[in-house]
Amino acid sequence: MPDLVSDVSHYMNYLVTKRNTVSSNIANANTPGYQAQDVTFAEQMNKSSALYKSNPSDLNSNPDLYQTNEMHLPTVNMKNTYAKIQTKSMQMNKDGNSVDVTTEMLDLMKANQLYGISINAINTQYAINQAARGR
Repeated sequence: MPDLVSDVSHYMNYLVTKRNTVSSNIANANTPGYQAQDVTFAEQMNKSSALYKSNPSDLNSNPDLYQTNEMHLPTVNMKNTYAKIQTKSMQMNKDGNSVDVTTEMLDLMKANQLYGISINAINTQYAINQAARGR
């Protein structure tokens, strides 16, 4: 049986990488010659899942985050997500920049909403587990 929390956690890793990539695109909207970047979900998920399966203890190796309660989710080492970031094929402006700020803002909003939904899914799963235990 697949582990819902693990799968959703991997998806959240993808969303963090996606948000960082979109933010970088927005920050470089006025940089001449900058090519907008994108993150592919399938490769991100496969690499993140493979990494976890090869070394599950690596989830707690992020020195910047701390698990202060054993009931909290383990931290994730974002350095090991290995997302494939590709150049988007979009129409370029006169200065060679291919960032469309409107599209990027929509992508950022979508990633933020999906991240919130993912958090709700994990919280619901834990609530179901607590109810099953009679707590």
